[in-house]
Amino acid sequence: MRPLIRRLLIFIATVVSSPLWMWTRTMRALTGGDESFVACSEFLSLLPGRIGVYMRRGYYRFTLEAFSCDCQIAFGTTFTSSRVRIGSAVVIGKNCLVGRVNIADGTAIGSNVDILSGRHQHKVGGDEPIQYQQGTYIQLQFGRNSWIGNGAVVMADIGEGAVIGAGSVVVHAIPAHSVAVGNPAVVKKRTNHRVSA
Repeated sequence: MRPLIRRLLIFIATVVSSPLWMWTRTMRALTGGDESFVACSEFLSLLPGRIGVYMRRGYYRFTLEAFSCDCQIAFGTTFTSSRVRIGSAVVIGKNCLVGRVNIADGTAIGSNVDILSGRHQHKVGGDEPIQYQQGTYIQLQFGRNSWIGNGAVVMADIGEGAVIGAGSVVVHAIPAHSVAVGNPAVVKKRTNHRVSA
């Protein structure tokens, strides 16, 4: 019975959020940009509780590159790009900022986590102010069942089953089945935890 109720709630949220996702898709087709997507993401991030979770599910399933409807995206979390793929059973905590990333199944992301689109989003040098200089954006990869602790800043790939300590700053790829902490994050130990397919 619960899966049926969940599907019904997602359907209702999809209908209620349809003016937003239709506007976003139309503006993206006309302008090629993500400005309307970012605005709607900011607006929907302010909806509290279960209503907010379902409204975000209804919206993101039609605006992200891929989105599994069993995800939980908490209050205050916004996306800076629609170039995001989110797998099944992903949990994203409160007040996160999410850039370009592919998040594999079962990943848990704590609150106040910043996921940047790589380390070189701004150039340094030249005559133009730094905020107007075009940088390089990349698509990060988070492996299955990885766990990113509260307050982390992530600018590189996270391997399957990896754990990132709270407050860590990830500037280099973290290998699978390892625990990394610090600023910059370094691997402190390997885990023997393996998740079956």
